[in-house]
Amino acid sequence: MFALMIALALAGGNPTDNSARAHMTACFKGSIEKADAAKITPDSFAGFAKQSCAEEITSFRSEVIAYDVKVGWTRKKAELDADEQVGDYLADWVDRYREKGSITATK
Repeated sequence: MFALMIALALAGGNPTDNSARAHMTACFKGSIEKADAAKITPDSFAGFAKQSCAEEITSFRSEVIAYDVKVGWTRKKAELDADEQVGDYLADWVDRYREKGSITATK
């Protein structure tokens, strides 16, 4: 693990300056409030967040792909990695939205 971290540092450091990740995260967070106000169902939240945060998702995805390619990954593998990362982030925010709804419903 330590060797991998050293290799990544020598290959160019962090994949991004994390601004794209921070913007995407902030957008997903804001989407929860907007979706709640618009009475979006938990099952519809993923689509709502994807549409609301399309620009931020695209920016994050592009940065991940660029970094992965820079460190020697094939473009196809880099695109799959970026898609998985976006999917993981989105799934986390969908879960947060569901939890928010279940907490609100029990009050």
